[in-house]
Amino acid sequence: MASISHLVTGAPARSSGTTPPPSFAARPGAQLDEEPLVNPPSKTVVLHDVDSRIPNLALLKLATFHRQQGWRVLLSRDRSSGRRAAMIDADVHLASVVFRTPSSASAVEKLKAVYGDRIEFGGSGVDLGKRLSAEVEACFPDYRLYEHTLYALGFLTRGCNKKCAFCVVPEKEGRLKGLAASFDDFVPKGQQNVLLLDDNLLAYREVESLLDEMIARRYAINFSQTLDIAYLNEAKFNLLRQIDSRNSKFSKRMIYFSLNHARDIRQFERRAEMLKGFGEHGVCVVMLYGFDTRLSEDNERFRFIRRQRYLPFFQEYWPIEGVPSRLPEDYFDIDLNAVIRLTFHSNGYNWEKYLLWLNSLYFQRYGRFYTPLVEILYRYNHKHRLEWFRMNPGLLSNELYQDQRDSLADFHHRLRQDNGLPAPRGLLKWIELAAAGTA
Repeated sequence: MASISHLVTGAPARSSGTTPPPSFAARPGAQLDEEPLVNPPSKTVVLHDVDSRIPNLALLKLATFHRQQGWRVLLSRDRSSGRRAAMIDADVHLASVVFRTPSSASAVEKLKAVYGDRIEFGGSGVDLGKRLSAEVEACFPDYRLYEHTLYALGFLTRGCNKKCAFCVVPEKEGRLKGLAASFDDFVPKGQQNVLLLDDNLLAYREVESLLDEMIARRYAINFSQTLDIAYLNEAKFNLLRQIDSRNSKFSKRMIYFSLNHARDIRQFERRAEMLKGFGEHGVCVVMLYGFDTRLSEDNERFRFIRRQRYLPFFQEYWPIEGVPSRLPEDYFDIDLNAVIRLTFHSNGYNWEKYLLWLNSLYFQRYGRFYTPLVEILYRYNHKHRLEWFRMNPGLLSNELYQDQRDSLADFHHRLRQDNGLPAPRGLLKWIELAAAGTA
């Protein structure tokens, strides 16, 4: 049995550069041939997918490995909240954790409470040093584990030569290496949809041969970790334009790049004519927020993407181990109204998530919610939230950037006793911290 002491998740838990998660839904497509077992399974292993948003590549390979040993393999994806995880009787329990988020940490604790030391955890969300053993890594993914046929997934290359502080790849994978695998190592016969997990594919010196192969095989490709605009040249562009690059659901053409700092806008400007070649609304740009930028820098990126009519995807930074958010104290360095009144013709829900984050940050910095932002947030969705604020007008302010945190303790007792509509998530905790003098 392969120990999970070498287990990693299939895709790096990058804090940026990830495209929206594809669907898990099984679709008509390639079928894997299942060889009948000579003897019935003698042991059972449960593979726990704690938080993956796509089929977990490491678990797919572990499923193959254990089935080859004659084991019965079960998948558990218990995402229920607020209750104890259900126990599954088995000989071995292996769990993979992709993200280092509060919800993932809570799920890990629930599993520990049920299984104690009978369950072993691995993945980027718990340990960047763990690896699959060589014999498991060599296994072809068993997509039956998720009843999944929408696409195949895997790496052609691994690693990245850049050392972005917000990313786990430098520590987890190291510098960009040679080929990690071929398409034949993870794409079933007859499958034409391929989701690539490569960390920085365009930086690979022989990438043009890989792009040629995608064209020759007529694959539909989703570049799930985005492409690095700095490595886009005419030769690579001409090849990429011939590839059927797809969105995360493989429902329409889309190619992904990332823009995490305003200083990198010039990389897009230099390649504006190339990017036009991918078609109107054919370019999606993933933008990290909540790490080390100021509001003015975020605003500059957002407005640039809007002018160019690229599709935006706003990605919140979730701290990786040892790298907390580095937001400067003067994050709010321009008129907030210049940002909150922006609109985008696509991905409005994702923009709303950014505004919710902005709303929370503003309250933590100034002790009041900014009335115009609250009204924008809840004018269409969750109108009961707007009613709650109207019932508690003392927590609202029309004046920008007035620090009123010292008075938050006055609201502590009254809000705790409020039996009306529920308060916004996290509000009571922030007020309690203020009352204790620790906000």
